[in-house]
Amino acid sequence: MHYVILGNGAAGMEAALALRARDAEGRITLVSDEHDHFFSRPALMYVFAGQTSLRDTEPHDRGLYDRMRFERKSGRVASVDAPGHALVFEGGSRLGYDRLLLAVGSKGRRAPWPGSEGPGLHYFVTLRDLEALDREATKGRRAAVLGGGLIGVEVAEVLHDRGLHVSFVIREGWYFPVALDRNEATLVAEHVRAHGVDVRLGATVDSVRRGDDGRIHSVRLAGGDEVAADLVVSAIGVVPNTAFLAKSAVTLAPNGAIETDEALRTLAPDVWAAGDCANVTWFDGSRRPEQLWYTARDQGRLAALSMLGDDVAYRRGTWYNSAKFFDMEYTTVGHVPASIGPDGEPVVPPPELRIWFQRVPGRFESQRIVVEGDRVVGFTLLGSRWNHEPLLDWIHERRSLDWVLGHLKDAQFDEEFSRRFRVVAGAGVV
Repeated sequence: MHYVILGNGAAGMEAALALRARDAEGRITLVSDEHDHFFSRPALMYVFAGQTSLRDTEPHDRGLYDRMRFERKSGRVASVDAPGHALVFEGGSRLGYDRLLLAVGSKGRRAPWPGSEGPGLHYFVTLRDLEALDREATKGRRAAVLGGGLIGVEVAEVLHDRGLHVSFVIREGWYFPVALDRNEATLVAEHVRAHGVDVRLGATVDSVRRGDDGRIHSVRLAGGDEVAADLVVSAIGVVPNTAFLAKSAVTLAPNGAIETDEALRTLAPDVWAAGDCANVTWFDGSRRPEQLWYTARDQGRLAALSMLGDDVAYRRGTWYNSAKFFDMEYTTVGHVPASIGPDGEPVVPPPELRIWFQRVPGRFESQRIVVEGDRVVGFTLLGSRWNHEPLLDWIHERRSLDWVLGHLKDAQFDEEFSRRFRVVAGAGVV
């Protein structure tokens, strides 16, 4: 049996390991045009900042491939010949497979503004993106980061750390509305501004302005204001990296993701998909990719079992994630209503949900707890470090708000050094 895995990120590597654990003799080939080794993509910002090397982001030693007898093939795949069970590479060479896993990840959503095409416009998703930005991002230059999500704030941080003058341009009225409410977003914006970044909220980009030499000199906003810039980073989200599948037998959803069933099989025979590129069912019944490291890991493992013939079904667990807004910690767990949906339209929270909120006086720190009926269903915690595992347990145990408030300090990290959680005056259901 020849298993071919296109993509050696979290989903691809976990699938390869799971396949080898069950099939000691099968041939396993990992295909990638990005890097010969699996690396931690979320750590790219630290590579850019010079805090670590790319090799240090590789979770496994480089002898793993030989020990596991994984074959590697470098090259860009032009198409999948599903009837012929083969990958077709640019240049025309082919690689046959018995079973194929597509774990091709995401790429930056294409910048839509007039003037975007050309030098000086960057993304920050892939290793190639990092390398291109690294060449241009020199101290003293002016950078405009367009887009108010997690990638945007990471790029703003690493560019600012390198000594560039950074403007952070956000279309919405507050930062990261798909995850934060207005109170939390205000806290984050204050924190980022305190680091010296020019944060522009409610600012719609009209065009990227270039001089006669083709170089960027500013970003024009709706209404006529201009943000001076020598380079621009578009951080308006990611899309599945699936354009090469457009004319294949692998069915794509309107959002570009690969359609899969509950076992992560595609509609093409002997082809599976996992990770950022796979369309899966969410808790609300909608179909879209899950673009998180740990869901890619979980999907890769399950796809391998499906490829081995096991009767499996992917069920998304309770949501959790963590990140940083500069040095402000962010933890979210469970069902936290968004202000804006995945289609960009405003969302009205269900009437049965209640929100308990407090901001800690004098600090960039807050806690939001979501309650449905008499049980806690979600958390968003800013400004201190939290262990998501007890928070998940409390959601699954259907704990009440009063019980959670009495025990929340038990979920904090750094117990010896950090300020312990307590309810402050004025906190309550809003």
